[in-house]
Amino acid sequence: MTFVTVRKSLTTVFVMFLVISFWRNPSASAGAFGDFVNDVGGFFSAIIDKTAEFIKALT
Repeated sequence: MTFVTVRKSLTTVFVMFLVISFWRNPSASAGAFGDFVNDVGGFFSAIIDKTAEFIKALT
């Protein structure tokens, strides 16, 4: 079994897990997904702010 086959299999299992999770409890899944997107957005916002602050301090 090659690495590509394993990766495709694990990706399929992960996608099916998400689909079943959303199907069984859509409101909780939507809340978790919203929290995840909010956390990712906050992370990138912090990176942008820190980078801008660093560049401003260089000048």
